[in-house]
Formats: sequence, structure tokens, C-alpha cells
Amino acid sequence: MAIIFLLGQIIPSYAVTPEHIEPGVSPFEHAFNDIKFLDAYFGTSSGKIEVQPGDRNVPLTIVFSNIGSEDIAGIKGLLSLPVGFSPAIANSNAGLIEADNTQVATSGSSFFLTFFVNVDKNTNVNSYTGTVQVTYSRVRETGSHTNYFDFNFKLPGKSVLNMKAENQFIQPASNNQITVHVSNDGTAGLNNVDITLNPQSNSSGSSSLQNIVIDQNHWNIGTVAAQSSNTFSFNIFVPQSVEGQTLHIPLGITYFDGQGNQITTSRLVDLIVGPASSTFVVKLSTPSYLLMGVMQNLTLGLENLSPSKISDISITLAPSSSDLKILQDPRWFVNEINPLEKTTLNIPVFADQSISNQAVNFDVNIQYTKDGSTVIEKQSFATYIRPVIDVSVYGIDVMNIGGKQNIIGNILNQGNIKGQFATVTIVPIDNSNIKESVQYIGDIDIDAPTPFNIPVDFTGNPTFGENKVVVTVTYKDSLLQPHAITQEDTVTLVNPTPTSNDNSQLQLIILVAIAAGIGGAIFKVRKTKLSITKKVTQNTS
Repeated sequence: MAIIFLLGQIIPSYAVTPEHIEPGVSPFEHAFNDIKFLDAYFGTSSGKIEVQPGDRNVPLTIVFSNIGSEDIAGIKGLLSLPVGFSPAIANSNAGLIEADNTQVATSGSSFFLTFFVNVDKNTNVNSYTGTVQVTYSRVRETGSHTNYFDFNFKLPGKSVLNMKAENQFIQPASNNQITVHVSNDGTAGLNNVDITLNPQSNSSGSSSLQNIVIDQNHWNIGTVAAQSSNTFSFNIFVPQSVEGQTLHIPLGITYFDGQGNQITTSRLVDLIVGPASSTFVVKLSTPSYLLMGVMQNLTLGLENLSPSKISDISITLAPSSSDLKILQDPRWFVNEINPLEKTTLNIPVFADQSISNQAVNFDVNIQYTKDGSTVIEKQSFATYIRPVIDVSVYGIDVMNIGGKQNIIGNILNQGNIKGQFATVTIVPIDNSNIKESVQYIGDIDIDAPTPFNIPVDFTGNPTFGENKVVVTVTYKDSLLQPHAITQEDTVTLVNPTPTSNDNSQLQLIILVAIAAGIGGAIFKVRKTKLSITKKVTQNTS
């Protein structure tokens, strides 16, 4: 026993007595809260906004969720922000910013606290950390509860979009290259900037874009950082008829701001069309466009702007594209042009389909004699090559479709490009009571007739027999310029109501059929009775 006792004192014990846990105490930390922080941003409950240094009285919204099992009410918040942010409304809470929510936040729902803040002008666009104290009470309980949350928020800055053409002055009767600067003078970036040409949204009072050709209609220039700019370019053909005018090019812009909101807006880019050059004695008048795929005349006007007669005039034309052919000698001659008088040349040309919807430049050399001296002028002009849409209407008639009379017809396009957004309108004339009707038929292709059928309705008592109508077909070309053709036709409408004689005959046929059926039934019954009588008589015998 003594030896065992000594060994117990010498040899260390490796057994560890387990720690005693008091009853009701958990080894895990439990922190049950009724609310959970979700997000913090500049803006209101309806959405985020851009805010930059120097802005005052701007809303900063914090989003929470009631994750408890009880509804909560009486929600109040105190917000502590770093240097550079201060309360928009003076209070006695040592610089803390106050907010409250008078609504009841039901269990499982989200709620907002919006604080109004002044941002110091020396504050940087950056991310910051704040702390918010939220006090609330549970519905159907007394007392209040308080939670604290540390959170991050971002001062996003503001994006400021401006657009301006680098070279605003352009020349008439020319194909001009335009570069547009998209600048951002704000403190937040313009992200994924997408720009489209909107010719239909040209504001009232601005010059028309008719016969003006822009070779592109969509540009994506990516991100424009704060205090920087990006560019995009296009070519614009301007006819001579708009010289001295200001063009307003309407553009639609879509981008994402510093808060990630998609913004859609519009801008006008102004271009000033200069006058024709006054250094030339001979002023050229040129066509706005030539047609593709047909032989035609290019009408070139020559005007003598000087007070002296010019004579022995030689004109040479050289197109910039080999696909535009001058069908005769490219050199033309005019004997003389008196002072301030005009003359014209009709030059046969052919434009191949490969240059459709393009502008072609012409270099013009003019040599003439004036006041005994030989003068040479080098000029240029451009003209647009437009496809041909040659629409006609034929086969106007009346057809019964589904028990209703329809005015039908066909539209034939003998051009080399389809017409777009076509409609057919029927208008009555000469006391006809046919109701005016419009039908949209879409594209007018070049490979087959395009049919239409318009149901006939009346505005008053029907006018059967011959009715005169005006058929109008409208469509748009490749430049979305509208066109219309109109023709007068006569259609014959039939009264669908049957006549009284027809009704009498139909009733007579029905009565005969019924009588025949009844007679057949009576004959069958009588025959059956006779057979039974005969059989009984024979048996009696």
C-alpha cells in the first residue's frame, strides 16, 4: 500500500476532469435579433440617385428586414457618419442624424429608414463606413429594443452627359465626315453608352432631314469616365438645297449611371451648312439623288454669277466610283452663258446596284473664256444613289369572304427594293356610303404581287350597285421617306338579302318535303294494318 501511494505521487496523472457546466447555460453564443441590415444607398425607397460632393439635403436610405416572429413598430434611427457628412436638419443629438418610420413592419417584410444628409464639397467619391442605431418595440409587448449595425455605403458622384460635333461646319452638295465628342463633365462614369439616330424625333422648328443621308444609325462607345470624353464618327451627305441652314441631328442615348440605373435620354447635335463657294464664277446645281439600276439623266445646272459673259465652256465629270457609269463622252460643251443666266446639261448615267444607299462624289473641271482670258475651275459635288420603288395597283374588285363583301386588289412593285410600312386606304366618293377603311400590309416585295382585302362597312344606309372609291397606297423608302400613289376605281356591291320569290319557293320546297314525309309514314302504317287483317281472316277460315 505504501508503494502504491508513493507511485501515485511520483507519476503524473493524465486524466482531465471535465469542466462543469451550470444547468441552463449553453456553450454556444446566441444573439437573436428582430431586424437584419440589407442595404444602404443614396436615394429613397423608390430607387437610387446620384449624389456628388457639395450636394445638400440628399436622402440616404437604409433597408432592413424584420426577421423576427412579431410585427414591430415605433421604429427610430440614429445615424453616425464619418467626417464629410452632416445632418441636413439641425438637431441636439451631437451630430447624429435622425430618422423614423411610422409604419408597422410586419414579420418577414422589409422597411426603410431615410436620413437627410449634407455632403461636404471636399469629400471624395468613394466608399465609406457608417453606424446606425435602430430602436423599436414589438407589437403587443411593452418596452423597446435597440440594435446597432455597422455598414458600408458609396458616394457615387454624378454623371453629366454632353455631346458636340468636333467639326460643326459642313459643305453642301458634299459627303462630310463628322466626329462627335461625348463628354462627361461629372464625377461618376457613364457606363455602356449606346447611341442611336432618331430621325422621327426631330424637334419642331429645326430644319428637315429629308434627302440628308447618314451612313450609320447606331454606335456603342462603351464607358465614358468622369472628366473625360469618347468619340464616334459618321458620314453625312447634304444636298445643295440646304446651304446656309442649321441641321439638328437627333440622337437617343442609353447608359448606366454611377448607381447602376439605366438612363434613357436624347440630345441634338447641331451642324451648320455653309454657303456655296463664292470664289467660283460658275455655280453648279446638282440632283439630290440618282436611281439605282435604271438608265437616267443627271441634270447638271450651270449659272454664270459674274457680270460678264463666259463662252467656250468645257465641263468634265469624273465620278468617284467605277460602278457609276457616264454613258457618253464625259466631256460636255456649252457655247456661252450670259451674265447671271443659267443653262442645264442632261448627262446619261447608270448606277449599279453595288452602290445602292451610298453617296457618290463627282469631280468637275470647268474651263471657259471670260473677258479674253481662259479660266479653269475645279469643283465637286455628291449625290445619293437611291433604290427604285415602282408601285402600281391593279385588280380592284369585290369578293365575298366569310359571308362578307370585301374590296380586294393587288399591289405590284416593279422596282429593285421593297417598300416598307405600307398601308392601303379606301375612301368613298360621289355619295357612296362605304365606310373609309385602312389596312396595314407591311412590306411590298419585288418578287410577287402583294394582295389586300378590306371588309366593306357602311356609314348609313347601304349603297349597293356601283360605288366609286379612291384607293391610296402609302409606303416608305430605304430612307424612311413617305410616298403615296392614288387611283380612282369603281366597285359593284351586291345586295345579299334574298328576294320574296326566293323565300316563297324555299318555303314551298320545305312544305312539299314535309308532306311527302307524312304521306310516306301514313302509307306504311296503313299497309301494316292491312297485312294483319288479312292474316287474321285467313286463320278464321
